Amino acid sequence: MTRQELKTKDEITSKLQAFTEIVYERRKEILISLGAFLVLAAGVLGWNMFSARRNAAASTQLSAAIMTFNDSSIATDKERYEKTIAEAQRTIDSYGSMPQAEIAKYYIAMSKQGLGDTAGAVQGLEAVISGRADAETKDIARFALAGIHRRGGEEQKAIEVLKQLRDSGGYSKSAVTFELGRAHESAGQRDEAKKYYDQVVLEFSESPFRDDAQAALKRLGFPIPAPAASPAPANP
Repeated sequence: MTRQELKTKDEITSKLQAFTEIVYERRKEILISLGAFLVLAAGVLGWNMFSARRNAAASTQLSAAIMTFNDSSIATDKERYEKTIAEAQRTIDSYGSMPQAEIAKYYIAMSKQGLGDTAGAVQGLEAVISGRADAETKDIARFALAGIHRRGGEEQKAIEVLKQLRDSGGYSKSAVTFELGRAHESAGQRDEAKKYYDQVVLEFSESPFRDDAQAALKRLGFPIPAPAASPAPANP
C-alpha cells in the first residue's frame, strides 16, 4: 500500500474503533431506546387493532337499534319504539365517546316522538345538534326537528331551523325547500309557500317532491309554473 492508502486505512479503522467504543459505552442507553421504540410501535399497532374492534362492535350495536326502529314485524309501534330506545341506550352506555352514540341519540329522540313525548324528542334532537355529532347527523336531526315543530303548530320555529339547514348546504335542497313551503302554508303564508313550491317545480325537476309541490300549488289555487323557454338559436 502507498503511504496515503495506509493513512486512509488507519483513519477508517480509528473511526470504526471509536464508534464501537461509543456503542459499547452507551449500550444500555441504546438498548433502552430500542426497547422504548418497540414498545411504542407495539402500542400503536395494538391500539389500532383495539379501535377497529371497538368501532365494529359499536356499529353492530347501533345496527340493532336501527333495525328495531324499522322492524314492521313488531306487534305494536309502542313496543317497537320502546325496544329501539333500549337498544340505542346500550350503544350510548357502551360506546358513549364514539360517533355511533350520537346517532343512537337521534333514534332515541325519534322513538320518543313516536311514543308521544314531543318535549323529550325536541330535547333529544337539540342535544344531537349542539353535541359532538358529525355534520351529516346534525343536519338529519335539524330536518326532523323542523318537522316536529311544524306538526306541533310552531311553524316559525320550523322555518328558522329549515333556513339554517338550507344555508348549511349539507341536506337535500329539494327536501328542505319543499318543507319550507309546507311550513309557510301551515302558517297561512300563501305567497311564501308558493315561492318555495315554485322553486321545487322549476329547479328540482328530478326531485321526488316535485309532484307534491305541484299538488300543493293546485290546492292553494296557484298555477303550475312552466320552465322558461330556451332562446331560439340565432340565424347564421
